[in-house]
Amino acid sequence: MITPMDIHNKTFSRGIRGYNQEEVEAFLQELAGDYERIYREHREMEEEMDTIKTKLRNYEKMESTMSSTLVMAQETAESVKRNAEKEAELSVREARNKAHQILAEAEAARVKLNSELMKCEGDMNLYMEKILANFKSAMSLIESAKNAPKPSTVQSPIKEDDNENTADESSENLFEGKEPEEESGSEEVKE
Repeated sequence: MITPMDIHNKTFSRGIRGYNQEEVEAFLQELAGDYERIYREHREMEEEMDTIKTKLRNYEKMESTMSSTLVMAQETAESVKRNAEKEAELSVREARNKAHQILAEAEAARVKLNSELMKCEGDMNLYMEKILANFKSAMSLIESAKNAPKPSTVQSPIKEDDNENTADESSENLFEGKEPEEESGSEEVKE
């Protein structure tokens, strides 16, 4: 590529019938200035383009990173969603199983309580029948006692006017196992 310096430093050989030297040099000066300006703009644009390319590469890397991050985030979100759904299903299944277990235990407890209640009711009826029978028996004994003859008073076999010896003899006979002798004058026991 021709540089502006190449244009400034360019010399031509001189011929007999050549171009007007001043016009050629003025044109070359103008051409060199324009070319220098265009060359500078071109260099600036190349630098700017390099900067833009660098930024573009960075943006492309960022886009790639963001795309992969987005894909990874979507995959993670799907995975989290699937895991959450599985955990929710598992929790619901466990809750249903627990509910069925609680219901079964409650039903078993209800049946057991009903059975115990029936047994207690039967035991209570039996106990009440026994109490009633005992009460009837007691009433019957009370009625028998009411109808029984009244007891009579028992008289002492020892006369009050007898001396102490007779009482001592009776006591000795009792301790020796002998029957007390009945005196002919003792009163008979009233019935």
